[in-house]
Amino acid sequence: MCCGPNWYIRSACADPTVPCNYTMVGSFQPTCPGTGKICAIKAEDDGFGCPVITPCIFDQMVIALSTDVDQPCVLLRSSC
Repeated sequence: MCCGPNWYIRSACADPTVPCNYTMVGSFQPTCPGTGKICAIKAEDDGFGCPVITPCIFDQMVIALSTDVDQPCVLLRSSC
């Protein structure tokens, strides 16, 4: 599995591929109602409080957005 230990929530309407557009919320999965937009990712920390978006996590982002189904490391929500 490519997930890290921490969940990060994406800043509203920010580019989901830019690591520092996320805020770490810890090990508990956040609530992200709905589908269509990336809400949160579970990843390793880069040492500066931003997630490391590995190719595996990026692939899960693409799958989640194309299928409207949460993935192990990626959660969706209805609004950006």
